[in-house]
Amino acid sequence: MRIIKSALILSLLLLTALSIPAVAEVVYTPVNVSIPVNNYYAIDLNHDGVTDFILRSQLLQDYCQGGNGYAWNLGILPATGNAVVDASGYYAAALLYGVRVDGSQSLVPGAALLSELEWGPCGRGFYGEWTNLPDRYLGLQFRLPGSDEVHYGWAKVSQVAYVDGHGHLHASAILMGFAYETDAGKAILAGQTAELPDSQ
Repeated sequence: MRIIKSALILSLLLLTALSIPAVAEVVYTPVNVSIPVNNYYAIDLNHDGVTDFILRSQLLQDYCQGGNGYAWNLGILPATGNAVVDASGYYAAALLYGVRVDGSQSLVPGAALLSELEWGPCGRGFYGEWTNLPDRYLGLQFRLPGSDEVHYGWAKVSQVAYVDGHGHLHASAILMGFAYETDAGKAILAGQTAELPDSQ
């Protein structure tokens, strides 16, 4: 009889524990990482040892009839199943603080550029929303490994790039932090570091 009562109590406690909903939380990771040219930083939003996004700075050589030119870009590469808030189908949006990140925005599942700079005989120009802007935010969508549940997050980046009078590139990309919402499907605001009392 005592064994049956103990098993019943244990079953009730287990059912009670399972019926308590998980508490939504914003997990914020402050960092201050400079990404040198031809280098990258692997962003692991939820610290599970799996890379969710790669932020990469790279210098490429351009070839054309006029000679050899150069192109530098700062790009974001989502892991399979992940995506970035899109500005134009090829470039990532440079979000301001407080902008809502959720499924209502256009998302690009493949590699996207934050900024691109070309110079030399093949042409000259700046492309993308991020060029020489401090403190903007990438809007991120990602899935936990083995899950179809979608989570939203952000990464704060500052970027400066220019070519001096001697044709030398000066480029700086700094990742200052990232965060995500633990509640699947729930929106997060760019720059949000804690759960809001009245958040949706």
